[in-house]
Amino acid sequence: MSKQELLVSIIMPAYNCEKYIGVAIDSVLNQTYTNFELLVADDGSMDSTKSIIDSYTDVRIRKFHNSKNLGYLKTCNFLAKKANGSYYTFLDADDINSYDRFNKQIEFLKKNEGISCVGTNIIKIDFEGSIISDSNFLLANNDMVNCFENYSVPCHYSTLLIKKEVIDSIGLYNEYFDRIGSEDVYWFSLMIEKFKVANISDKLYYYRKHPTSITATHKNPKALIGHDLVLFFYKRRKFNREDYIQSNKTKKTDSICKFLLLLKILPNKKSSVFFKYILLSIQYPSISILFIKDFMFKFLKK
Repeated sequence: MSKQELLVSIIMPAYNCEKYIGVAIDSVLNQTYTNFELLVADDGSMDSTKSIIDSYTDVRIRKFHNSKNLGYLKTCNFLAKKANGSYYTFLDADDINSYDRFNKQIEFLKKNEGISCVGTNIIKIDFEGSIISDSNFLLANNDMVNCFENYSVPCHYSTLLIKKEVIDSIGLYNEYFDRIGSEDVYWFSLMIEKFKVANISDKLYYYRKHPTSITATHKNPKALIGHDLVLFFYKRRKFNREDYIQSNKTKKTDSICKFLLLLKILPNKKSSVFFKYILLSIQYPSISILFIKDFMFKFLKK
């Protein structure tokens, strides 16, 4: 290992993933880039996840187990505060890194000093490891930002390798999204306002899609409009208007969610949504003004 190699901090919460956690950890230990620390926390699992983690003795693995289940977001934030790296990245406990992932991402950042964060393409696999599909994300900063602003997904957020300067500037996940999801989407929206991002074309991350994935188990209805909520406040910030999430105005943010949820179901339930919209408008008159154009457009659209 060269003395010039900077430390990479990998953040890995783990919950009830005994079938996959070993493969995930091994995919870090087998990296061609060896100067890393893996910060892993069992989040109150009810299976053998914790004991599997504890069976590893590599000194680069730092273990921080939760005495009770805190959830993905809070565990990530806790682990990030313990990290010492010059680069930060993530690995879901049921996913897999390609052996050369870190090396290729770091080499890209070294050659492109104006870029502060780089993602990769992914290969989607099922619960048995069979390939389902792969991604073909846009690569350049401007293209990724345009993609994001048009309600599309510009990257797979767990693949991002981020310079420490980004974390120092914007922090990590906002706790409004705790147990909702889209915390990484909101975080990315803050990132692209201050820093340049990119993807590399290589497929260096195996994303496991199965019924117990975090993204498949959110029960809060806000999870249905997570991306819409993020874009709503992203656009407000662009016009120097208040982001209620940043200013910790939870009640106002919740009221925004109610209108966004109505917009989501409006095309198929126009009559019932109309009356709900009237009731919400009476309850939240100042918020309803923000949605008049959107509701009129969808009500009149055939």
